[in-house]
Amino acid sequence: MKVMRFARASVACVSAAVLMLVIRGAADWSRGFAVIWYALFGVAVILAVVALVVAGASRDIGSKRRLAIVGLSLPALIAVPLLIWLIVTLAPLAD
Repeated sequence: MKVMRFARASVACVSAAVLMLVIRGAADWSRGFAVIWYALFGVAVILAVVALVVAGASRDIGSKRRLAIVGLSLPALIAVPLLIWLIVTLAPLAD
């Protein structure tokens, strides 16, 4: 189903942003890196919200699939604010 694609893409965006953070670190970001990093988070949240709305509105999705969609969407909705807070907190300490 297309709804699962939205949820999986959301997880992929969060995973890519976390991997970028692990490789690059919290300090000395170029403007292009920061734009891509924050854009990945924005796309992850939008995809997660779309997946949740469509899963909630669709009546032909079973309860197990709906639970899987919620489970795949929650990491983006929880991790994004936490990771942004982490970067805002750690970046000044790196200097």
